[in-house]
Amino acid sequence: MAFAAAAAWTVHAKEMYCSPQNCYDLLGAQRIDDAQTIKKAYHQAAKQWHPDKHSGSKEAAVKMTAINTAYETLSDSSLRDAYDYYLDHPEENMYNQMRYYKASYSPKTPLWMVLACVGLLFSFFQYYHMNERARGFMNSPMLDKMLEEEYIANCSRGLWGWQTGEMTDERKAEVKEAYFQRLAEDPECPLCFHWTHTVLPSVVYRWPVNGAKFAHWRIVNHARIQREKAEAAEAIRKAEEEERLEREEKERLEREKAEKKARGAANLAQRNREEDEKRQRWAEKAEQEEQEEQQEKQDKQTAKKAAKAAAGEEEGIVTGKVVSVDELRKKGHFLVEVEYDGEERVQLVATQPVSVGQVATVALEGATLEDGKKAKRSKVAGEWSEGVLIKLGGPKKPAAKKVVESSSESESSEEKPAAKKKPAAKKAAAKKVESSSESESEEEEKPAAKKKPAAKPAAKKPEAEEEDMPAAAAKEGKAKQRKGKK
Repeated sequence: MAFAAAAAWTVHAKEMYCSPQNCYDLLGAQRIDDAQTIKKAYHQAAKQWHPDKHSGSKEAAVKMTAINTAYETLSDSSLRDAYDYYLDHPEENMYNQMRYYKASYSPKTPLWMVLACVGLLFSFFQYYHMNERARGFMNSPMLDKMLEEEYIANCSRGLWGWQTGEMTDERKAEVKEAYFQRLAEDPECPLCFHWTHTVLPSVVYRWPVNGAKFAHWRIVNHARIQREKAEAAEAIRKAEEEERLEREEKERLEREKAEKKARGAANLAQRNREEDEKRQRWAEKAEQEEQEEQQEKQDKQTAKKAAKAAAGEEEGIVTGKVVSVDELRKKGHFLVEVEYDGEERVQLVATQPVSVGQVATVALEGATLEDGKKAKRSKVAGEWSEGVLIKLGGPKKPAAKKVVESSSESESSEEKPAAKKKPAAKKAAAKKVESSSESESEEEEKPAAKKKPAAKPAAKKPEAEEEDMPAAAAKEGKAKQRKGKK
């Protein structure tokens, strides 16, 4: 590998300078000679070995080529210095090779000259382009229209003055010159550009001058600039302070709003909890009242059954008053509602005419009929019949007529049941007053659905009124009797 590198270096060394010969020896010069002496030596060697003097001699042609190479090496100062270093240090192969290529192939023209030429060429094209734009703008119809609008604007009578020839040629020239001056100051107008705006004059003159003017202005106005900077910094600080205060105020309002919302939610939860507890108490109370009512109802039914059993009446057969009659679509059928035991009602379908107020005997579901069959709930003419109508009687006569017609003894016999029922009516009235006072105290808080237990005693009012009717009728009959005697 070392042998291959040495061989490659030998090839490159032969190509450098005048190898294998000495450039000074080829020209017949010394290393201390200056450039003028080397040039004279080159001319003498060229005259001696010129191919025209040695026609057909290959040796003279090779010798002349070597002389030319030696003169090119020694006439260039950088290449000559590299060659002298090569002669003094032949062992530094890589360094000598680097210096040779650097001196041989580095540009000979100075960089500033290249940049100046490029800038000049670019400036020329830029100036040409600016002139073409300005020429096109000057020849454009848009400029004529703009000038006409300017002339009209400078006329005292406007468009009428322009049409009647108010604008003279001298006045037109003045207006045009002033208008072009304004266009020249407009940076967007093509007439604003000058040859000094090209690259090379800008780099050489305009930009340095403008930089110097700017530096002078900064030095002169340094105090004002610092004051403006301080004012701007103070304004920024005040703006930041206002923004901070506004942000803090906004955060405070949001915090208060959140706290208020949390308090409202807590109050709502507390109120809901209290309402739930109140509803639960009401529900428990209503359930208790309902159980008591059901128990009372069951006790009443048990007592009624016992009374019927004692009287020898059959269970399931009740006697009541007809409270409503509706004729069904099927001819000869009537939907009858019978009220018995004061509160209970039963719906029947009758096949005979029935009027309101008649006394009806009904066999409820499960009761034994006269033929031994059981009464059943059935659907007749599209309506459910909850029992069987056994017997219909006439309407109940008011007790007042009996009081008028009969004696005091019969009156006492008729009013005994009513007298027996009066304590119950008084008890119901007292219960009604008590329940009404309780409902008035709680009507603002209790839902409407929870007032059912308190309103139950009011349902017994018609019974109490019916029970009091004989006494009222008796008084009315006595009053009429006294009136008739008078």
